[in-house]
Order: sequence, then C-alpha cells, then structure tokens
Amino acid sequence: MLLRRVSVLSLLLVSLAGFISISKPNSNALTPNIWQGFENPPSQKWGRHGLMDELNLRQEQQQKLQLIQYRYKDKIEDLQEGIDRSNQEFRSLMISNIDPGQIRNKHQEVQDLRQKLDKLRLESMLEMREVLTPNQRSQFARMMARRKDNFHKMSRDRSPEEFR
Repeated sequence: MLLRRVSVLSLLLVSLAGFISISKPNSNALTPNIWQGFENPPSQKWGRHGLMDELNLRQEQQQKLQLIQYRYKDKIEDLQEGIDRSNQEFRSLMISNIDPGQIRNKHQEVQDLRQKLDKLRLESMLEMREVLTPNQRSQFARMMARRKDNFHKMSRDRSPEEFR
C-alpha cells in the first residue's frame, strides 16, 4: 500500500514537472528550455488558466522544478527504454523453447529495472516536494485527485472497442 502511495505521489510530482515545463518555459539561460527540439510547442492554457495559476508558483519555484525535471529526465527515459527492451526480450523468451531459468533471470532483470526507476522517481519527487509549500502540495494533490477521477470516469464511459 505504501509503495502504491509513493508511486502515485511520484507520478503526480513528475506530472507537475511536466506541466511546469509546458506552462512557462523559462528564458533564463541557466534554466534549460525543456521544450527545445520538440515539434509541438506547449499550449497557452497551462500558463494563464492552468496549473501554474492554480498553484500560484513563484518564478523561483518554477525554475527549481524545471531544473529538477531536467536533471532526472534522461535517466528516467533511459531506464524506461531499458524496461521496454527487457520486457520485449522477456516476451520473446516466453514464446521460445528456452530453459525456464533464463526466463526467470530475464523477469528478474525487468523487476530490477522497474525498482531502479521507482527509486529514481521517488528521489525526483522528494526534491520537487521541497520546492512546494505545504499548501501547494495539498492543493496539487487535490487537483491530481480530480484529474484522476475525471480520467476514470472517461474510461468507464468509453466503449470496449475504443480500448482495442
């Protein structure tokens, strides 16, 4: 249960970092522009009427959160790619006639990579947590709970054909 809560909080704070980078990319040369090189520029809705306004983040907080997200971005992406690659290898092994011990080893490799990713996300979440005030943390948690509820409601309303 604790791992699930930590995972949810991690996801929420990583989402916050993404939203922050979407909302107001900083022009300061010391703060990397997360959107540089992406094909689709961020939407204006995040800035004036979105999370930034709701959380009322100061410019300094935005910069710190962008830097944290930037510092962890490549590491998280690399681990996720490793997990995807290992999962694909695991699925291939499951189809083959290979020794079950090798399949167990590959499964353990996937589990180890997932655990490393969870730890990395936790570390980034803890750093981001230090940037937000207690009030902002509570407000963000409420906002994410509403979004989660809306997502689940939309999922329930979808027809089974849409999931195929």
